[in-house]
Amino acid sequence: AAWDQSLEELRLVAAGNNGLPHVSEGDPTWPSLGRWCTWQRYLEERGELRADRKARLLEIGFVFDLYDAAWDQRLKKLRLIAEDNGGKAHVVEGDPVWSVLGRWCTWQGVLERRGELLAGRKARLLE
Repeated sequence: AAWDQSLEELRLVAAGNNGLPHVSEGDPTWPSLGRWCTWQRYLEERGELRADRKARLLEIGFVFDLYDAAWDQRLKKLRLIAEDNGGKAHVVEGDPVWSVLGRWCTWQGVLERRGELLAGRKARLLE
């Protein structure tokens, strides 16, 4: 019952925010819900989250891996910039508007040169 109540609270948050925010522990907006979300991620990582609960969380767009979600968001922004610039993503490190994205692009290049960029991510960057 408590789990269902937390899921319903998460649904309401999603409905009021045009989608599910990446709620996690330490979130000042939803402190108890943030702890609950962090616990669900922990259980899933350990393989202890019940399959039916995982399915219900996925139905509402719950994000289990916040790092992958952040990476995906940055790639999406990069593609939007490319669309606006004739297919070229002109992201200049130091530009205050794109400083975070510029550093991210630089870091992807560093990882690629070191051979540490995951193959799937490299393929997505080259699409």
